[in-house]
Amino acid sequence: FLFSSRKPPSPPTIKLHGAENCKYILDNSHSHTFSLPDGRKLGYADYGDPNGKPILYQHGIPGSRIEATRYHDLGKEMGLRIISIDRPGHGWSSPFASYRGRTVKSWADDVNALAEHLELSEYAVLGVSGGGPYALSCAYGLPKDRLKVVSLVCGIGPPDIGMSGAGWPTWLGFTIGWRWSPQIFLRWFFQRDAADSLSLPDEERLNMFLSLDRTKGMSEQDKAFFGDEDEMRVYLATSRESFKQGFDAMCKDGYVMCTPWGFAIEEIRKDLPVVLWYGSKDKNVPPNHGRTIARRLMG
Repeated sequence: FLFSSRKPPSPPTIKLHGAENCKYILDNSHSHTFSLPDGRKLGYADYGDPNGKPILYQHGIPGSRIEATRYHDLGKEMGLRIISIDRPGHGWSSPFASYRGRTVKSWADDVNALAEHLELSEYAVLGVSGGGPYALSCAYGLPKDRLKVVSLVCGIGPPDIGMSGAGWPTWLGFTIGWRWSPQIFLRWFFQRDAADSLSLPDEERLNMFLSLDRTKGMSEQDKAFFGDEDEMRVYLATSRESFKQGFDAMCKDGYVMCTPWGFAIEEIRKDLPVVLWYGSKDKNVPPNHGRTIARRLMG
């Protein structure tokens, strides 16, 4: 065996086409704020066709309104207006002065206030990953005559479903971590990978995300996504925006979705179309969540 005190050479810098050539909108040119009745600000981004059929987008965890920039061109092509909303304490949305009494159920009130402000006569709701509980909150709480359809893409279900089939980090987070861990531990957990450290410049983080070492062992489909510069630029932009006000919002967000929601899925009206999309090999949100939610909807 040969030993050396020298550090191994740094991996070569990947040739990038640059943020200015990204196919997605990464700035705040489509972002706005709205004042809620209690004085809090609600941040949102308006993508796609401004005159199209509106979809109220619920971002993941961590996440922010910028996440939905991926749907801008598709929205224009299909005549859809994608309104992506920052949850409290994320991005441009004000945090709650106190989280006492806040549940997943209460989110529908904020969404309804925004929909009325935008004068939307009808709309759909789309929730992705950690946005799933909040999409179901909308399914339960938004006006029947305006909400026409809900879709979940790998949406997390209520905590009693459990996390059988999940990878260990997700299993640990949703069974123990969000409810019981101190915030300092959660902060460490979400930045334990150097590429997730917000103290590094985004270009340096991007090189780490796109390195071959990071995608080693992934499926070909995952390699294509996680090796895509533009997709990773969206992730960097939305994660930095998610933590813009610190880590408290994400910690509270996780706690709320891992404790009683304030309503049962069985109470969602039976005439509301709900479409569910799940990945059979997903280790973050196991497909059992989709199957269980579908059974409870009974529609």
